[in-house]
Amino acid sequence: MCIGARGVMVLVLSVGCAAHAATSRFALIVGSNAGGSDLPPLRYAESDASKMARVLVELGQIADDDLLLLQGRPVAEVEAALKRLRERVAAAKANPETRTVLFFYFSGHSDGESLELGREALSYTRLKTMLSGSGADVRLVVIDACRSGAGFREKGGKPVAPFAIKMADQLNASGEAFITSSAEDEAALESSEVMGSVFTHNLVSGLRGAADASGDRLVTLAEAYRYAYDQTVAHTALMPVGAQHPNYDFRISGQGELVVTSLQRPSVSLHFPEGAERSVVVDVLRDQVVAEVPSSAAQEVALPPGEYGVRLFKGGQSFGGRVKLADGARKQLTWGELVPVTSSAPIARKGADLERVLKPEVDWREQRVLSFGLGVAPSLYQLGVLPLLRVAFEPRAGHGFTFGVVGRALTVLTVAEGALQARVGFKAAWQWGLLTLNVGAEVGPGVVWANDSRTTTYSPVVDVSPRVSARLALAGPLTLGLELDGGLATVIRGGRLEFAFLPTAALGLALRF
Repeated sequence: MCIGARGVMVLVLSVGCAAHAATSRFALIVGSNAGGSDLPPLRYAESDASKMARVLVELGQIADDDLLLLQGRPVAEVEAALKRLRERVAAAKANPETRTVLFFYFSGHSDGESLELGREALSYTRLKTMLSGSGADVRLVVIDACRSGAGFREKGGKPVAPFAIKMADQLNASGEAFITSSAEDEAALESSEVMGSVFTHNLVSGLRGAADASGDRLVTLAEAYRYAYDQTVAHTALMPVGAQHPNYDFRISGQGELVVTSLQRPSVSLHFPEGAERSVVVDVLRDQVVAEVPSSAAQEVALPPGEYGVRLFKGGQSFGGRVKLADGARKQLTWGELVPVTSSAPIARKGADLERVLKPEVDWREQRVLSFGLGVAPSLYQLGVLPLLRVAFEPRAGHGFTFGVVGRALTVLTVAEGALQARVGFKAAWQWGLLTLNVGAEVGPGVVWANDSRTTTYSPVVDVSPRVSARLALAGPLTLGLELDGGLATVIRGGRLEFAFLPTAALGLALRF
């Protein structure tokens, strides 16, 4: 699916009509990266359409079978899809008590007179005629059509006339609303940072909960449009081409509010911590930015179950992490689950490289640590302790396997003693701000030797070592760590197999990467 910059979108999802009247909702979502032969293909139009389809199915009370998604398809298939929806609308209206709502969304190129689907075009006149003939009581159309460039991309050809902004929604028994992403004489923009159209990105974020200004867990058409309008203007105000001003023409009569999405029973809800000035959520599996919430908006978004990367901004700094959300979860994100994130491409700058901004480096659990530590260990053949060097590779946090090499050696008068061991293990870790606590165990073989100036004795050793360590993040990729383990080793001394307790302690630095 894809969202063009200057498109038409039919966004009627929930109608507050006569009491007890059922409402059936249908949607056609169209996205096309390709436009006319003289236009470069878009990068995000089809993925924007997929975001719109997902939020309508998840929160807009539209069944999977009643939403048709076309990506990169010709005009004939779009017209055929509208005919299929017309038949479904007619079947639903066989019950005279049923109200019907049709949602149409387009993302792609436009010359101001037609929607461009590859080298073909669907005129606005033809589209409006087909929508009017659908038989739906309410029709909501959003058009976001664009042509692309680098970073922020100019979208769309000759713009259509601007629509009046109406602040009060009165819902009808019938009518239609047309929403466009920009005004008559403006370019519509898309951003590499959010991997999509600026307007659609803000509209989808609003539908996921950021636009719920009333706090009733229902996002109305007025709330969704106002949120998308304000955020789009704010995000584009300093662009060289000037701010982008979405518009709509609302022609719906009657009483009640037009509810677009319901957050009352979301699959998953994610709450942002107090003090967040801006929060961005990325669906890791789909590699999509799915929501962005400023401090002025409701600090909760509804999501499907999955794994998400999050990045929050506060006091000129950014913090990142990753969360897994199961079905039915209501997750309250805390600052303790996030770590400071640095990037040469700040997310606030449009067109930033998302690979550097929101990708794995944001997730502290995915980072690795190479550690170097100096410490002490007990002697097997003489009283006292031996200097110790430990070099290890391990996950920074979360859980995972560890690999290490431990060496110790000391010569006192005529007696020399040393040991070298290789270890493999597993650990779990938890992070609170700059502090990480690690708990795990390691096991591995090695060799211990002793020399008393006359003979040298070698003994194989197998060491099982519970481990605890704590790390404090320093500047850049460095951390300061304290490592403790209580190794139980089997050694051969004097021809006999013995057990020895070999605890070690080491203090050192680690390099995150």
